[in-house]
Amino acid sequence: MNNTAASPMSTATSSSGRSTGKSISFATELQSMMYSLGDARRPLHETAVLVEDVVHTQLINLLQQAAEVSQLRGARVITPEDLLFLMRKDKKKLRRLLKYMFIRDYKSKIVKGIDEDDLLEDKLSGSNNANKRQKIAQDFLNSIDQTGELLAMFEDDEIDEVKQERMERAERQTRIMDSAQYAEFCESRQLSFSKKASKFRDWLDCSSMEIKPNVVAMEILAYLAYETVAQLVDLALLVRQDMVTKAGDPFSHAISATFIQYHNSAEAYFRDIAGLFPYHHIEVNIAIKALQPVVLRLTAMPSSPATSERPFDATATRLAHFPHSQMPTAGMGWLF
Repeated sequence: MNNTAASPMSTATSSSGRSTGKSISFATELQSMMYSLGDARRPLHETAVLVEDVVHTQLINLLQQAAEVSQLRGARVITPEDLLFLMRKDKKKLRRLLKYMFIRDYKSKIVKGIDEDDLLEDKLSGSNNANKRQKIAQDFLNSIDQTGELLAMFEDDEIDEVKQERMERAERQTRIMDSAQYAEFCESRQLSFSKKASKFRDWLDCSSMEIKPNVVAMEILAYLAYETVAQLVDLALLVRQDMVTKAGDPFSHAISATFIQYHNSAEAYFRDIAGLFPYHHIEVNIAIKALQPVVLRLTAMPSSPATSERPFDATATRLAHFPHSQMPTAGMGWLF
């Protein structure tokens, strides 16, 4: 979306999208999040830094687009409607976001002491005060939905395959944990960007923006940030599975030499209690490249005579069929 008017975002950012002001890092928190999502008990710091950079870049791009949408409609703040508009074409991720907004409303009612019976009654009666975030989403989607597809998501009980797989992975992680390790794991699972709201806002340098996100928009951004971390861990797992050298493939060494060296290094890295190596930044980088067809087309690497595939092609094919890694719609970041 191009606009000749002054950008609603501050120009005081570096080429990587990071603020030129004081440095704020989520690397430590990200290590805990990555552990809870399937990484080893002690994720590598350099991998967390890479994940942080990817997440930050994605959110800055999303904020830029949301600010432009908000500016076009003459608003003074970025609202949930601006983010919903940008996500409207990706049904899977939009459905997941709507479920998150319902859960946020549910948790708010629990905190305020409203019991479950009242919540369900309010939902069935369509009370405006019962589901603040849901009502915002429903009213907006109703205004742009011409086919009924978007509104149908509110009644959709389809099982989320990605969420299901993550829960199963978490369950497998906990099978051999003792009580102290399980307590640490549970604490990691409770960590999120929304619980560090003030730091999260500073991390995105919202104070320098002409059009700033409101409170509910910040909740959504924090949710999307966590989902991006989860997706990168998901993709790194798939890359690790494909990085295992295959017998008879003369080009396997070109793909995984560094990977093998890393995994055979007993003096630098150690397996955790579940026998897992921490995800390496190489695996995350390959996942990112595999999801960017332009990078693949411009990568002049030899093809295997047996398969006539570039080294990244097999991984790219697997990621493309992974439910959570669909290629994005125009105007959105590749992870959203």
